[in-house]
Amino acid sequence: MMGRIQQLLPEVSNKIAAGEVVERPASVVKELLENALDARASRVAIALVDAGKTLIRVTDNGEGIHPQDLELALAAHATSKIRSAEDLFGVETNGFRGEALASIASVSRVRLVSKRAQDPHAGEVTSDGGKQGPSRACAAQDGTTIEVRDLFFNLPARRKWLKSDSTEFSHTLDLVQAIALANPEVALRLSHGERVAFDLPAQSQSERLMALYGDLFAEGMLELHEHETYAALDGFLAPPGTHRPNSRGLQLYVNRRPIRDRALMQAVMLAYREFLPPGRFPVAYLFLRVDPATVDVNVHPAKTEVRFLEQNRLFALIKSAITERLIGSGVLPRLSFARPAPAQGYGPQARPDSPFEPVGELTAAPPGQMFSAEALIGARAAEQRWAEARSVLAQVIESAPRAPAAVAAQEKTAPQPAPDSVSPGTEAARPAASPQGLLAQARGLFQVGQTYIVVETADAVVIIDQHAFHERILYYMLEHRLQSAPLERQRLLMPLPLNLSLAARELALSQREALVEFGFELEPFGPDGSLALTAAPRYSLARKHDEMIVELCEELAQGRRPGDFSTMRKSLVEMVACKAAIKAHDPLSPEQIRDLLRLGETVPHTFTCPHGRPTTYRLAFTDLEKVFHRR
Repeated sequence: MMGRIQQLLPEVSNKIAAGEVVERPASVVKELLENALDARASRVAIALVDAGKTLIRVTDNGEGIHPQDLELALAAHATSKIRSAEDLFGVETNGFRGEALASIASVSRVRLVSKRAQDPHAGEVTSDGGKQGPSRACAAQDGTTIEVRDLFFNLPARRKWLKSDSTEFSHTLDLVQAIALANPEVALRLSHGERVAFDLPAQSQSERLMALYGDLFAEGMLELHEHETYAALDGFLAPPGTHRPNSRGLQLYVNRRPIRDRALMQAVMLAYREFLPPGRFPVAYLFLRVDPATVDVNVHPAKTEVRFLEQNRLFALIKSAITERLIGSGVLPRLSFARPAPAQGYGPQARPDSPFEPVGELTAAPPGQMFSAEALIGARAAEQRWAEARSVLAQVIESAPRAPAAVAAQEKTAPQPAPDSVSPGTEAARPAASPQGLLAQARGLFQVGQTYIVVETADAVVIIDQHAFHERILYYMLEHRLQSAPLERQRLLMPLPLNLSLAARELALSQREALVEFGFELEPFGPDGSLALTAAPRYSLARKHDEMIVELCEELAQGRRPGDFSTMRKSLVEMVACKAAIKAHDPLSPEQIRDLLRLGETVPHTFTCPHGRPTTYRLAFTDLEKVFHRR
């Protein structure tokens, strides 16, 4: 009786390998384009028919293949790029596995023509579904041309699952653009049928970026350069006002190789966390250069997954470099009349769902009176809230110690908080990120709709959401205070009973120790197991202690906020800042407006509120001139 385990035939194993390497036409284009780049080509042309299902032709002017190597070029596990296992730990080429061409040849009809400059003629080899013919001499230009026809002709099930031509070409276009950006010194042409998608000359990286993705950088571009001994990070960032509903505008490269790494992507998202609305993604193209010995690219046949020896250091480098660049940019979002409709929930209010930012209708004054009764009541309430906010800020500033030297060195752009009132002869400490000298440049400032502050400068009108702007200031002040020293708690004269749901009560009991770290102390109250607040942090508004803790516990219990310590801490600071900030429809006097702008010059940035919503827009006079057809 024969054994059950048998060695697979080469044509079978190659088809299995093709399942990992060749997923769709874009996969074939990727492998062939990477081979052309490894051959040091300075010009590559890619031509597709039927999105690559019928024909993929890649032509380059690279070094070419030695005539004796032609037949091996389509063989499995044959490569010129590594010689031993040790070479896997220092790969500097795009390809190295020696299985791509064999896998492609097993599921298509391939013709390979190549000529070196020193050879008298070119060589040609063909393969039909993995059945390779002998090589022969032919006439051709220097370089290599490889044609892949009838992809998956011998695997009807795989061919059936290919998408429409437009979808398949879209995948190829995205992939070729990504590789083209990392290799700007290579002229690259991509055509589909009779249509040329792009024909790019050799150019600088910034020129290549604008040629491929210029629409994403219409509002400006921030260059990033941060070099350390263990890695170099260069990149291009769109201003915080430019964002997308998905991550397609976010691309990472390691040693010119496009990769998808969840940890490093998370570093980018954390750097942008306070600059973007919830659910939005930044536009950023980042290029890491590391020692090839510190990165393992032999993780998956597609070579888009890698492992880093020093991933934690790279994570910190990306996060700190992007954060510092965004804060130091001083770029205000530009108001465009051609801007598409805002996304759901993306409105002018910093927290439209918050009960602490009431928005009511404005009512007309009775005949003979300048203000209506409702307006007078609202003005008095606003004045009280303004006084409370200034009181809270004064407590924070008064009790905040100076930052240690280490912290000051780390946070180059974070000055010490300044008093909330600056005399005309005193210059407030201001980093580059704040609207540069906005108050000093102001030709006029006023409030509109009792919600927005309008500042006229020499070349633009700056529009500020007063609540979101003030909330950002308070958030930074409070966050800085919490990082500088332990929280100071104050005992309440009378315990405040908390009206919590059963789920929120259980969560509060399980998180009592964490809440103490924030300055809140809870104790059992009454025979039914209810809880009461007995102590609160000094920075909180006394009449809102119980509201704050109830809101937080209910949100945590309903799963709207993660329950980890750092997130709870951030949530509390956000709530305090939101409660203490001035509100929409709070009338402000000219002096209060000036105070608010002075405060904005004492924090690292005021582009967005803590929730990522914009605080400020800039409307250039040139844009107004276009609206009125003056230019």
